[in-house]
Amino acid sequence: MKEDTFNGGSDLQPLPSRATRKISKRSKHSSRGGIVAQLPTWERPRIVYFESKLEQRVLFLLLARPDLVDLREQPPMIRYRDEQGQLKHHFFDFLIELRSGRRVAIAVKPAKIARRSRFVRNLRCIRQEMRKDYAHDIVLITDQDFTKAEALNAERYHEFRRNRDLEADKALSHVLASTSFPTTVGKLAQRVGRNGKGYRAVVIAIFEGLLFADKATLIDADTPVFRGDVQ
Repeated sequence: MKEDTFNGGSDLQPLPSRATRKISKRSKHSSRGGIVAQLPTWERPRIVYFESKLEQRVLFLLLARPDLVDLREQPPMIRYRDEQGQLKHHFFDFLIELRSGRRVAIAVKPAKIARRSRFVRNLRCIRQEMRKDYAHDIVLITDQDFTKAEALNAERYHEFRRNRDLEADKALSHVLASTSFPTTVGKLAQRVGRNGKGYRAVVIAIFEGLLFADKATLIDADTPVFRGDVQ
């Protein structure tokens, strides 16, 4: 299992995963692995595992949320009774906490599988019995809830942020002071320069609210960009 290395200005080794269920080994039919993630509220980076390509994409999207303060994969299981009254248990894929204090249990499933199975009905049963000290709500995320480009943009943000160039950020700040909007990512990146690091600085600024662009399509040099609000 290949894991990312972390280079966010810290020489500390990443903390281990907090998953409560052992992640299955890689198979021919699935993509499993782990990344090293860092949230502003964490003192140290931490390993976070995923069990499929879909889970990996959702993980990057969650980590890119500006209001995310905590994330845990495979949190403690929940016991519940299904529609027939049978006792069952379920592991959610992620449990997140937002800046508002709201905790959300995240279930990830391909849309066609979720439709064909009793999965959605079981989630309704779980919601009825779930304690508020575990989570305030349940959200099902499928492959129809986002674009592949959106997930790729989030993955790039994860990579750029953990290797961010503070000088490029500073240069972008000076460039923005004399920029007329709308403009494009490429024009801003060219003015920032720094051997291609300008593009990375612009993407970071988009995800952190300093700039605005359509993140549902691939962010490239021709992407229109507008002045945003710092979040």
